[in-house]
Amino acid sequence: MEHVSPDLPPDRCPGLLRPHVAADGALVRLRAPGGRVPSGGLGRLSAASQEFADGDVHLTSRGNLQIRGISLDDCGNVPAGLTDAIVAAGFLPSPSHERVRNVVASPLSGLVGGVADIRPLIGALDTALCAEPALAELPGRFLFGLDDGRGDVAGLRCDLAAIADEASGATGNDTGRTMRIVIGGLDGPTVPISQVIDTLIDLALRFLQTRGTLWHVRQLPGRGAELGGAGRVPALPSYAMPYGVLAGVVSALVPLGILSPSMASALPDDDVIVTPWRGLVLPSGADPAALSDAGFVLSDDSAWPRVTACTGSPGCSLARGDTRALARRTVTSGTTADRLHIVGCERACGAPNSPHTLVFASRSTSHRSST
Repeated sequence: MEHVSPDLPPDRCPGLLRPHVAADGALVRLRAPGGRVPSGGLGRLSAASQEFADGDVHLTSRGNLQIRGISLDDCGNVPAGLTDAIVAAGFLPSPSHERVRNVVASPLSGLVGGVADIRPLIGALDTALCAEPALAELPGRFLFGLDDGRGDVAGLRCDLAAIADEASGATGNDTGRTMRIVIGGLDGPTVPISQVIDTLIDLALRFLQTRGTLWHVRQLPGRGAELGGAGRVPALPSYAMPYGVLAGVVSALVPLGILSPSMASALPDDDVIVTPWRGLVLPSGADPAALSDAGFVLSDDSAWPRVTACTGSPGCSLARGDTRALARRTVTSGTTADRLHIVGCERACGAPNSPHTLVFASRSTSHRSST
């Protein structure tokens, strides 16, 4: 079980990062809006984890990053050296807004497929979000989404999302394109791409005025109608992230989202994009054989894209079994055809949004339930 360390007087214990405490030590979450990682950032983060934490970099279902197994000081802060390393790696451009820089975006946009190139919107949204002081008060789980029209991000239960309209614009020229705004699970306005950022920021400010203590737009009494949503968004087909070499771009899955030191050392120093499916997109390509040898999965035929797991024991005090060990045994057996999420308790943390079967790990047995 994780919890935020108690607040302490800032004059006694100033801390830039806000650690959470788990059974295996503290963890810190680092946002990478749109999955975009600063150049060389993963390598630096891996080195910092090897010095101050469990040695791995953990990828999340929001395209963000975690470092686990950190020993806190007497004030409940992470070691100063770790904070310095994270800042030097470029992961804390706005400390006041760090918790709310939660932006998912189509990771292959502008590279392979999609209706529009939404990459310019990612930095623009992050900048606008950090420039509005009031938005620092958004709940830490509030999620923005930018979908390039392929429907990948649209299925991630974002609080506010913009989806490129296939019927507008032209290939190679997105100036005249429109995007449909989704407010929780409800349809919002269709706006020119030039107005997307202002629209999302305005809606986020309106949510702050109406939310009370609620975390998500879907939790509002009108499920988003208060912000202008009207009518449910049609159900979308489940999206499957492709893996392998795609028109020169490499898409690689990180099994269980655990990026080991050897995996990090196999990555190029330039652009790396973290996906919401616990994988990486390498826009400049890489040697597929070297990546496979390091432990990445580059094939849609592997069972790994269909198997995920919560932290499990010993990392979580609530877990009744080793979820990761069960996940590895399941993949090795080669018998799974369904989407499985292996959990250590009924909370089912980290469960995918797509249809899946829960597998409960315990110290003696396991059982399944569909969801």
